Amino acid sequence: MSNENESLIGITPIYHTLVFEMKTQTKKLYFFMLVSILVAVLVSYILQLFPDYLLSDTQAEFFSGGLTFISFITLFAACLFFSGIICSEFDKRTGFIVFPKINKYKLILGKYLGNLILVVFIVAVYYIVLGLFGFLYYGGPINIRIFYSFGFSVLYVIALSSVVTLFSSFLKNVNITIIITLVILLMGFNIADQIVNLIFADAFEPLYSLAYLGKLITSVLLNPFPDPRYRVQSPFGGMGGGFTFGSWVTPSIFMGTTLLLVYIVGCFALAAILFKRRQL
Repeated sequence: MSNENESLIGITPIYHTLVFEMKTQTKKLYFFMLVSILVAVLVSYILQLFPDYLLSDTQAEFFSGGLTFISFITLFAACLFFSGIICSEFDKRTGFIVFPKINKYKLILGKYLGNLILVVFIVAVYYIVLGLFGFLYYGGPINIRIFYSFGFSVLYVIALSSVVTLFSSFLKNVNITIIITLVILLMGFNIADQIVNLIFADAFEPLYSLAYLGKLITSVLLNPFPDPRYRVQSPFGGMGGGFTFGSWVTPSIFMGTTLLLVYIVGCFALAAILFKRRQL
C-alpha cells in the first residue's frame, strides 16, 4: 500500500498542474474551437453552395479535401499552446522557486499534457464537424479511414509540439518562441521543399520536412494510396513549352510514421538536455 500511495503522491502534482494549465488556456481553447468549427463548416457546406465547388464523388475524397486546412490549424495551435511550456518558467523567474511538492520536470510534464489534451480536442472538434457533414451527404457508415487520418493528425500535433517545446527550452520568452517557430514551421520547411524539388527533383525526397510528413493526414484517406508518390507535371495545362516539374505527393505510411516518431523522441530528448543545462 505504501508504494501505491507514493505513486499517487508522485502523480497528483502532475494532475493538478495539468488541470490548472487547462483552466488558464480556456480563452485560446474557445478561440481555436470557433476557428475549427467555422473552417470545417466553410469547406464542408458553404463552398458547396457555389457551382465551381462540386461535391466529391466519395466520402473519403470529401474528407481528404475538407482536411486541407487542418495542418494550418494544428500548426498555429501548437505554436500558441506549447510556446510557453519551458521558457515562461524562466521568463517569469519561476525557475528559481524551490517547489516543496513538485519538481520542475513534473511541472513541465503537467503543463505539456494539459496543452496537448486541449489541442487534440480542437482537432477532434474539426473531425467531428467534418464527419457529420460527410454522413449528411453520403450516409453511413463513416469511412474508417477518417480514424486513421485522425491518428496521424494527433501524431503530427505531438511532433509539432516537440519542435515548439525544443525552441521553448532555450529561447528567452514566449513571444519570440511563437514568432520563430511559426516562421520555421510555416515558411521555412515549405521554402526548403520547393528548393529541393526544383534542384534535386526525384533524386531526393523531402523526408526532413514536417510540412511534407503532414501530407499523410489527407493522403491516408485515399484508396488506393497515391502510387507513384512522385509525379511529373507540365504547367499551364501542358502548354509550358515542354517544361515539366516534379513533386512528391506524400511520404509512405511506414516512413512518415517512423520519421514523425524520430522527430518526437529527438526533440523532446534535446529539449530535456537543454532545460537541464539552462537550470544549471
